[in-house]
Amino acid sequence: MKKSIILFVTALLVLSFSLGVGAEDKGFIAPPTKWDETYDVIVVGGGFAGLSAAYASHMAGAKTVLIEKMPFVGGNSIINGGIWASYTSKLNMAEKLNLELDTPEKHIADTIAGGDNLSDPKLVEQFVYGSPVMLNLLLDNGLKVRDALSRIGGHYSYRTYTTESQCGSDIIVTQYEMLKKENISLQLNTKMVYIYREEPLAGNVLGIKVETKEGTKNIRALKGVVLATGGFAANPEMRQNYVPWITPETPTTNQPCATGEGIRLAQQIGANTLHMSYIQLYPFADPNNGRLDKVAVIPCSGPGFGIVYVDINGKRYVDEGERRDVNSMAALKSGGFPTFSIFNEKMAYQFTTEADLKWGMSRDRIFKADTLEELVEMINAHTYKGNKVNMSVETLKATLERHNNFVENGKDLDFGKRIDKGVTLPIYEGPYYAIPQWPSAHHTMGGLKITPRAQVQDIWDQVIPGLFAAGEVTGGVHGTNRLGSNAVADALAFGKIAGEIAATGKAPSWPGKN
Repeated sequence: MKKSIILFVTALLVLSFSLGVGAEDKGFIAPPTKWDETYDVIVVGGGFAGLSAAYASHMAGAKTVLIEKMPFVGGNSIINGGIWASYTSKLNMAEKLNLELDTPEKHIADTIAGGDNLSDPKLVEQFVYGSPVMLNLLLDNGLKVRDALSRIGGHYSYRTYTTESQCGSDIIVTQYEMLKKENISLQLNTKMVYIYREEPLAGNVLGIKVETKEGTKNIRALKGVVLATGGFAANPEMRQNYVPWITPETPTTNQPCATGEGIRLAQQIGANTLHMSYIQLYPFADPNNGRLDKVAVIPCSGPGFGIVYVDINGKRYVDEGERRDVNSMAALKSGGFPTFSIFNEKMAYQFTTEADLKWGMSRDRIFKADTLEELVEMINAHTYKGNKVNMSVETLKATLERHNNFVENGKDLDFGKRIDKGVTLPIYEGPYYAIPQWPSAHHTMGGLKITPRAQVQDIWDQVIPGLFAAGEVTGGVHGTNRLGSNAVADALAFGKIAGEIAATGKAPSWPGKN
């Protein structure tokens, strides 16, 4: 009797909490007696995780459909920076570049520490061990990466690969071609508006209701529904509901589609959430609009090679090799707007390309000068959201001279940045470059609570039969903060897990994992 009362009250709370999901948020809807379409597995969301899940499900023998609300695949993933953390790959890049070999244990430890020990270690293990498997799969299917490895903030090792165009679209195009080759069913402009379950908070997930240009229809899933609908960084109301100081005026790096309704719809049928108040700001976005463009990835890739972040006065304000949340908060507390990345040409080609630099300069996103005097003059001549700065060239010179001494001596006396001999470079001569930057709402670490088998759990930590999730729609993988370049690994590995288990009930086995 007591459990029944709790169940009823909880059902009311869950259903009333489902905000912003459209006309279907008013209560339990009984499953249809007749379905418009039937598949073994329905995958919702066409980003990294969804494309990975659909491919895995199909290759495991399941009749699969991929549902995407946008008129194109890619979602938020298509503007990802194209950086992918993997402790190894078939390319043997670390050996080629004469870098220390990485291990899965180091990658796991970095990820857990980077999230303040609040991530679920079993979830971290899954994506770390799965990352090289997924990277090799895409390399085999035509993905191109640069001959470089970066040490992104918070990572111990040089383990981050960069796609040829330094953009997530490289990955999406490869995945899409893989789906086309297999003739996997894809329905665009199709928005999920309800998830059918046998009872309000009990029984199997049966399928989904979708809205299309032609009207609504009900799609049956005989084996499972995989949610790969992404996060909610582009939903100001939902963001502020969990983190009030991230106001609607805070810009976002995300596509408009990252609105979080997948989380809300799953909550309607009893799904639990985790870590919803952990929202990451990206420290290096375009200060004028908050976007994550090709230029905004350059500062992220530079810490291991000696890039320097300075405030409006030309002073360092943080350990450049720190986590994104640390870098963002340091920028916000730096006393001015925006901040800048400073580097020179000798250093630049360790982590970016001439083409990327020219692209940035043609759009006035990167400043280039032969002398520091000229560089500071360019910085001061520009406006940033209508504001000007008055950086001192003498201050910047003193900052770089001090930093150069730290690099030469192997010890950062100001912020304790790790300096790698022969890799971390001083900045002695031009040409010099500057990139203006500022934090922007980026990644939501919170989402649906899942098991290591990508099964969505309810508010009693019981698995909801037939419901799976992968990618940014999930919580518990990254803890308080996601280390840069872990998102692709997380999404693709858990996409494969969700797709295969939905199709067969069996999880993929990762090489090296017990």
